[in-house]
Amino acid sequence: MHLERVFIDGVRNLTGQKLALAPGANLFFGLNGSGKTSVLEAISLLATGRSFRTFSAKSLIQHDTDQCLVQAHVQYSGARYNLGIQRHRSGAAVLRRDGVNVPSIADLASVLPTVLVDTASLELITGSPEGRRRYLDAILFHVEQMFLESWRRYHRALRQRNAGLRRGTLAQDDVWINELAKTGEALSSTRVSAIAKLAVIFSELAAYLSDALSGIELSFRPGWGAEYDLRAALERSAVSDRKQGFTHAGPHRADIKIAVGGRPAAEVLSRGQLKLAVLALKLAQGRLLTEARELTPVFLVDDIAAELDEHHAKRVCGMLAGSKSQVLLTAVERGDLERLWPAEPPLMFHVEQGAITCLPNGER
Repeated sequence: MHLERVFIDGVRNLTGQKLALAPGANLFFGLNGSGKTSVLEAISLLATGRSFRTFSAKSLIQHDTDQCLVQAHVQYSGARYNLGIQRHRSGAAVLRRDGVNVPSIADLASVLPTVLVDTASLELITGSPEGRRRYLDAILFHVEQMFLESWRRYHRALRQRNAGLRRGTLAQDDVWINELAKTGEALSSTRVSAIAKLAVIFSELAAYLSDALSGIELSFRPGWGAEYDLRAALERSAVSDRKQGFTHAGPHRADIKIAVGGRPAAEVLSRGQLKLAVLALKLAQGRLLTEARELTPVFLVDDIAAELDEHHAKRVCGMLAGSKSQVLLTAVERGDLERLWPAEPPLMFHVEQGAITCLPNGER
């Protein structure tokens, strides 16, 4: 799977920019503020419906325009798709696939799997459980055909129950427990299966990146006590749920625990080691997608030369090159990219004040 052509208009300082991308490595260099990270942001917007840099559409959209547009031709599993997203300052979005409006970002994401590595990725380990659930669910969205429907059914029931709890209208015989227990157990089961596979891949990649990570482990916490099934957990917490107005037990409280020697990785690893652990998680995500679906995602990697020392950056780039995925990688200096990338001559782009120029191979 790879992006063939991309059009970006109105995303920060990028106006009317057209890119023809290679299926392998695409390396973008330019000064800070030139717009190279905005290229990754635009593609991530198309794949996820949101920016990874801001929650506000107003911050994303160029200051003198009312909307931004990202379009791309995507080759996926032997077919070609034309995807587009238009975001307005109001926050409204128009999504299109092959010339037809579609109701959900899932219609775009299903044929444009991406793996993002940026400066905020460290929060995957140091941040809240919500980010780790999103990470796991993004994998399952692509590898488990019925996962999205299970996720939607569970969260629909959860919203209904929580609304009833807040209003105090739920009867003693809680009608939502059956639906939550059924859909929640199914949802959790797929997560447990994915973690079992992911943990093996992650441990291997982490140990390769650094000897200090040779003992790192992943484990899963489903969101309720392991001594009960979900129905029993919901029934046991029913009184406190009514008092506090929300559901305490369930997959919406799940977490991935990342530990070294039984202690939280966030507490025992240095910042540099944490960065490598996050990269191992991201690389493991890509490999699991490839092994489960023979599907190579697009890696969006921002400023790796600033995040890692040269030895480890070269090792990560070698793994990216070996993954056979399409990679979009940014750095300030062209020399950093040429020095770090180990494989065939990559496609090189210079970004300056929002203008992107593809440089012919060999041009200095």
